[in-house]
Amino acid sequence: MSEDVFSQTGYRIRLEWGEDGLAALAPSCAVLVIVDVLSFTTAVDIALDRGGRVLPVRRGDVRAISSARSAGAVVAGDQKWTLRPSSLLDLPAGTLFALPSPNGATLCARAAAGGATVFAACLRNAEAVAREVEKIAGQRPIGIVPAGERWGVTAGPLRPGIEDLLGAGAVAAALLATDARGASPETTLAASCFSHEVENVVELLRGCSSGRELTAAGHAADVELAAAVGSSSCAPVLRDGVLANRLFS
Repeated sequence: MSEDVFSQTGYRIRLEWGEDGLAALAPSCAVLVIVDVLSFTTAVDIALDRGGRVLPVRRGDVRAISSARSAGAVVAGDQKWTLRPSSLLDLPAGTLFALPSPNGATLCARAAAGGATVFAACLRNAEAVAREVEKIAGQRPIGIVPAGERWGVTAGPLRPGIEDLLGAGAVAAALLATDARGASPETTLAASCFSHEVENVVELLRGCSSGRELTAAGHAADVELAAAVGSSSCAPVLRDGVLANRLFS
């Protein structure tokens, strides 16, 4: 079977999951949007809204972390700031923050290697990201990549998390508002899920497996921050390996 089937060729707006989905979409998409609602892309949104910048690091990449420190970055966990979005509410403006994560950060780093323009989106900033994506993409293909989770946290098969389905759907719905006929069925379905459940997002994130996991670990505040649909005008874009707010970069 042709690989073009899995790259969703023929559609301008495409959606596929995780690292394998990224590999399928990346060669033909001018813009890629990474979605990891709980918690990487939500943490990115808050850090950038505070005036910081984020250096995405593959989890366990010791060399990248060492290089980040040499470049003057604050590495997550070195101080009180971590992958938890609630820990970043007082991040000082101007901070270069190195943020490892097994899903969102890894996907951002891999997406950048293909030459596409890479954005990081969450429920908070989906509309703002979609507006900037449209400006850059023009009529060229756009790929949305919900990160999902792993059975086994950092290894094992993909677990599609509904938090990322909703986040990807929020981006898709905003893009479909201007190009409803150019979207793949995968994109259209995600957009429909978000639009149908937008009034229930808070309850869905609290009750889903990922949300319950965070709450049980004492991080309920992160779930609430992630569920704040449309609360941010930030549009995180990856340039020279660093995520910065496109509106001010």
